[in-house]
Amino acid sequence: MEDVRESYYNTFSLPITKSGKSQIVPPPPWIYAIEMIGVKAYFDPNKVLDVIPPPLEVEDGEGFVYVAKIWTVSGNIWEMLYEDPEETKYMEAAIAFKVRYNGKIYTYFPFMWVDKDLPMIRGWLLGYPKKLAHISISEFHKLLDGYNGPNSGVKMGGYALRNGKEIIRMKITLKEKVSQPPIPFGPIVQFRRFPAVQDGTDVYELGQVISSDFRVGEVWRGEGELILNGSVNEELETLKINKIEGGYYFNWSFKQLGTKILAKNIG
Repeated sequence: MEDVRESYYNTFSLPITKSGKSQIVPPPPWIYAIEMIGVKAYFDPNKVLDVIPPPLEVEDGEGFVYVAKIWTVSGNIWEMLYEDPEETKYMEAAIAFKVRYNGKIYTYFPFMWVDKDLPMIRGWLLGYPKKLAHISISEFHKLLDGYNGPNSGVKMGGYALRNGKEIIRMKITLKEKVSQPPIPFGPIVQFRRFPAVQDGTDVYELGQVISSDFRVGEVWRGEGELILNGSVNEELETLKINKIEGGYYFNWSFKQLGTKILAKNIG
């Protein structure tokens, strides 16, 4: 039987098919709308060094740990919002640090967890080190008296479980509106690491995530409590908290377009 197919199928991500319908991650732009709580803290810089690879440098140990609910649309496929709503939302938890590279301040995530395969694979393409976890966050409802939105005195909580082990737990008590969210500290940089398996190209590069169209809703600040636990496959217990600056609740949205490579052949 004669093969009259094209020489290749131009699918953005696996699985590779002619239509591309089955691919796990459609091509960018990737649009995000996020509701999150988090705790801003200062960590022992000497401990942070263990999770910040060179050529990045630790600034002062300033970091932000969050738990979030995220709505997302990939590749402007807006019909997914009603054709497959489950594919357009997920939970995420992460730890971000203020870092320095070539004299400039950036945001770097050494750890990140999600609860679905699409955001995990999409994150790896950009350099986010995502793993699967069970994640939960307090949620408001407009008809729930006393818990229908952010107000002074409202308490919120969240946690992340990795393989049944609680690795993050936080609680915040809202106090007041503020003008600015606690993150990002600067542009986001991440390591894209795709090792060669026997033959092939070994990829180890530092990239800046290119984002646009930022919008921020109300930002609330208050008190924050944070517990980080390690496990067999995690190292959070090495991050010593020196000081908690506060707890935050806010909503924001943005668009991610891809990655600008800053350094190649690292290591």
